[in-house]
Order: sequence, then C-alpha cells, then structure tokens
Amino acid sequence: MTDFVVDSSVVAKWLIEEPGSERAWELISPAVFLRAPDVIVPELTNVFWKKATRRELTAQEATERLDALLRDHIDVSVHLLPARLLSNRALQIALATGRSTYDCLYLAAAVQSRCKLVTADERFVRSIKDSTLQRHIISLADYQ
Repeated sequence: MTDFVVDSSVVAKWLIEEPGSERAWELISPAVFLRAPDVIVPELTNVFWKKATRRELTAQEATERLDALLRDHIDVSVHLLPARLLSNRALQIALATGRSTYDCLYLAAAVQSRCKLVTADERFVRSIKDSTLQRHIISLADYQ
C-alpha cells in the first residue's frame, strides 16, 4: 500500500470538475492510503462558499459538494490527522520556507507520516528548496 497526504487543492478536484480532476481521482484506490490534516474540511467549505459567491456554483450545489465531501470522502477516501499534533512542525516549516502555516500543515503531515504530499499547487512545490522537504512533496501533475 502507498501512503500520501493530499491537500485541499487535490480533494477539491474530486468534487468540482476542473483541470486535473481525472488525475486526482486516480489517487482514490484500495492500494493507496490518503490522509490530510483536519483543517481540510473548513478549507474546502470555504472553497465551496467562494465558488458560490462568484456564481460558479449555486448555493445548493455548494451545499451538495460539502455533503458529498463529508459523506463520501472524510474518513472514507481520506483520513484526518489532528492539526494540533502537526502545528509545531508546520510553524517550523513555515518560518523556514515563507509559506503559510496552512500549506505547511500538509507538508508537516507528510514529513511526520514519512510519505509525500500530493498537491495541485505548483507554486508551493516550486517554493520548497530544502532537499529534506522536497522529498516529501510532489505535484499532482507528476503523480503516477
């Protein structure tokens, strides 16, 4: 079994059809164990809200996407890790990289879990210069 941490940029692609959605769906497999910090739920709730305020989704569609996330994916496709257990390491990574602690919670989860973070955030991947951290992050586009 292969382990990965996934961030909200990947999980959003399971719920909203956009470029990279097909590749993101490939991560859902019995041979792959996925995890994420528990902040993924409010992050994705905010994504649905933003899409609704921009009229990219109706209020009903936003609600349906949130329901699908909670019903079909949280602790089913992706297992949650408490952010409080990752916060110290996330802060250290954020201070060293200049990235937000929200982004770094996912990278801290990958470091702690001794696996890779799969993200669709190409800028985040490119921003990680430390070789020790680079081993723990991969772009969704490079996932095989």
